[in-house]
This record gives sequence, C-alpha cells and structure tokens, in this order.
Amino acid sequence: MTYIDKLALVLVRDREQLVARSKGKTAFFTPGGKREVGESDEEALFRECREELTIKLDTSTITPYGVFEAQAFGKPEGTMVRMTCYSADSYQGTLTPNEEIEELRWITSTCPHEDLTVTGIMILQDLKAKNLID
Repeated sequence: MTYIDKLALVLVRDREQLVARSKGKTAFFTPGGKREVGESDEEALFRECREELTIKLDTSTITPYGVFEAQAFGKPEGTMVRMTCYSADSYQGTLTPNEEIEELRWITSTCPHEDLTVTGIMILQDLKAKNLID
C-alpha cells in the first residue's frame, strides 16, 4: 500500500463542521494539507490554514483530534490517505477561501455523503458520535 500523509483542521462552530472544496473538484474535504520538509504538525497546520482559509490559528489552542485512514480520493486503488486531525479553539481573521480553495461550507451530519471524501465521511460520523455536531 502507498500512503499519503496529511494534516487537517477539524473546526466546529455552532454544531457544524467546516469543509472546503478545491477549484475544479466536486468533493468537500477537511481543510489541511501536507507537511513541508522540516515542519512540525503544528507549523504545517498553521501554514495550511493561513494559505487555504486566510486565518491564523492560535497555536496554543491546537489539540489532537484523531487519525483517520481510507482510500485516497481520486487516487489509484490501494493509495491510502492517513489524515492526522487537530482541532483549535481560536484563530484570527475571517474564514475566506484562498489559493486553490473555491468554496467553504458548514455542514451537519445530514450532509450527503457523495459530497465528501471517505475520510471526510469518517470525520463527520466521528463528530456526530461524540455529539459535537447535529
């Protein structure tokens, strides 16, 4: 198996989860991305959120959420994504799609699964099981 290692921000507000959709894509995903050489998880998450969402995470509020593994969306069979997720209680700025992001959306557990990646569905189900979203 081939693994793609990614980080993601699980952001919940008013019992809804933030998801993003890249330009030219149909599926929504949990915002985040890959580490650059030499970056810690915290540094990479801060950079990705600044680039994709135009916010600056308060790094003192970043906490581990969980790790999710599934078939990578749009990749050959057997290519897995390992998504290490974090939450953060505070950030500066206004959430705005930036760079390759076309749309941001707040979702509940009733979001159609065909709109999400497999890891996105797993995270959504986990949030619902923990009674963090409606």
